[in-house]
Amino acid sequence: MFRVVNGISARPKPRLPSLQLPHLYMYILPSTYTHAWVGLNQVMDSPGDWTATALFSPSKARAQQAQARDWASVESWLSKQHGKRIPSFERNEETLQALLTLATLNEDADEQRVLVEKVERSDLTVATTRSHDGEDVYQTVLDSLSKENLETLDAVAGATVMLNASDFTQICDRLCELTTDQFELSEQLNRTEVQNATIESECSRLERLLIELRADHFQPPPNVLEQPAEWTRSTKQLKAKLAEYDERLGAIRSVPNPSPSVEDVSRLKTEVVVLQNRMNTVTTELAAFDSLPSDPKAAKFVLERARKDLRELTNQRDQLFESLADND
Repeated sequence: MFRVVNGISARPKPRLPSLQLPHLYMYILPSTYTHAWVGLNQVMDSPGDWTATALFSPSKARAQQAQARDWASVESWLSKQHGKRIPSFERNEETLQALLTLATLNEDADEQRVLVEKVERSDLTVATTRSHDGEDVYQTVLDSLSKENLETLDAVAGATVMLNASDFTQICDRLCELTTDQFELSEQLNRTEVQNATIESECSRLERLLIELRADHFQPPPNVLEQPAEWTRSTKQLKAKLAEYDERLGAIRSVPNPSPSVEDVSRLKTEVVVLQNRMNTVTTELAAFDSLPSDPKAAKFVLERARKDLRELTNQRDQLFESLADND
C-alpha cells in the first residue's frame, strides 16, 4: 500500500524486491526527473575521478570532492534498498541530483511513517486499556451535558488541537503567546500606517514641487542654445587678455624697485599729514552741504532760497543799524 506524502507517492517500507531501480524512480518521483534515467543500463566511470585539471584548480577539486560525497551518500542509500546487488545505471549530474532527491523523499516518508505508527500504537494501547465502565462513564457525562456545554467542550477541544496543547497550562501559555503576538502585530500595523501616511504626505509634497518646477518661471530661456556660443567667445577673449596681463605683470616685476630710505619715509609722512589736514578741512566745508538733497535742481532751489533768506537778513541788519544811528 502506498502513502501520499507532500504530493509524492512513497512506500511505507522502502524495500522493493520485485521492482528494479528504474521502475521505482519512475513511480515515486515526478515526471520532471524521469529524463535522468535515459540510458540507465549504460555504465560510466565514477565522476569523482581526479583529472589533471582538478589538480591545478582548487575550485574544481572542491566540486569533485562534494560530488564524490554525494555519490557515496547515494550508493549507501541504494545499498540499503537493494543490498550488494545494486542495478547498473548511467552516472551523470542529472542522475545524481535525481537520486539525491529520491533518497531525501524516501527518508522523509520513512520518518513520517514511523511517526504515524507511533500514533497508531498509542491509540491502540489507549483503546485496549480503556475499560467498559470507563466507556459508560464517558457516555453518561456526554449525555448529561447541555447543548451549550457541548459547544463549549467542542470549542475547548478545537482550541487544544489548533494550539497543539495537551493540557490547560499549555493552552494558557499559547493564548498568552498569541495575545503577545497580536499586540506586536497591531503595533507594527500602527507603525506601518503612520509610515504609509508619512510616505503619502511626502509624495503629495513632491508632486506639488514637481508641478511648481514645471511652471513657466522654471523653464529655460529661449536663447539657451545661443548662450554657450557667446560664453565660448567671451572665454577666448578673456584668455587672450589674461595672457596679455600676465606679460604686463611680468614686465612690471622685472623692473628693479629700489628700497626707500629714512628721508623718503619722513617726507612721505609729512605729505600724508598735510593731505589729512586738507581732507579734514574739505570734510568740514562739505558738512554744510549734507542737508542738501541729492538732486541738483532741488539742491539749487534750496541754495537760492538760502541766499534769499541771507539777503533779507542782511537788509534787516542794515535797517536796524541805520535806525540805531539816527537815534544817536
